[in-house]
Amino acid sequence: MGREELAERYFTAWNNKDVSGLLKLMHPQGSYYDAFWGEICSGSDLSKYFGTNFAIDTRWYRPDDDIIATPNGMVIRYVAFDRDDPEGLEPILNGAEVITMFDGLIMTVSDFYCDPDTVELVEIAKLAENQHGRLNIAPLGLSAKSSAHIKRRLAQLASANTVFLDPALTVTKLADIVGCSVMHLFHILEEEKQTSFLQFVDECRARYATTLLTDVPNDAIRIEQVVEQSGFESVEALNRAFQATFGLSGLEYAQQFSQ
Repeated sequence: MGREELAERYFTAWNNKDVSGLLKLMHPQGSYYDAFWGEICSGSDLSKYFGTNFAIDTRWYRPDDDIIATPNGMVIRYVAFDRDDPEGLEPILNGAEVITMFDGLIMTVSDFYCDPDTVELVEIAKLAENQHGRLNIAPLGLSAKSSAHIKRRLAQLASANTVFLDPALTVTKLADIVGCSVMHLFHILEEEKQTSFLQFVDECRARYATTLLTDVPNDAIRIEQVVEQSGFESVEALNRAFQATFGLSGLEYAQQFSQ
């Protein structure tokens, strides 16, 4: 997906308060940073984070047509308006979304309330990437460079999916594939991504399973086949993962989003 299409779909989903549409644009290991509140959210918590924010957001956002390309993504200026002002006659504030991309999906979003020039926005983009990558290094001999490598490998593996479809996958196997110790892998998952090994694997499998559930008509779905092909041990395990990731069971997700 190119920058222009991604930007258009991102703001359309945001203005429609479409959590599912927004999550489809995010990389499975993507994160969102709100500079005003100084908070970062990622992984399975993004659904709840977007949902709770949409519930109280009284604004809509008009993106600037002039997208600023950065080495790893783009910066999009926007103007915010009250939803009672559908014509956009009285702007409330200016801002910018700094987006980094991986495999055509959003890896990070950093939201800033500002109206700087292009040069300053490019500098902000560099700072935003650093913000997402900030680490509280535990005393495990884990350097920032090693941490970045582990997270990058996890993101690559999550995109490829094949590793997580193995029902016999263990944390030791995953650590070997990533190229790190089990201790360091646990640290990244639990301290940096705020998840567990099992939750991480289940989320990756669930996101893969969505492609199987939505690529065929409802009456052609065979949930047992989806379970087997996505690495789950049972329908119950698939449904638990879907509930945790999307707030829906597998069949409920298919009924809502399939062809």
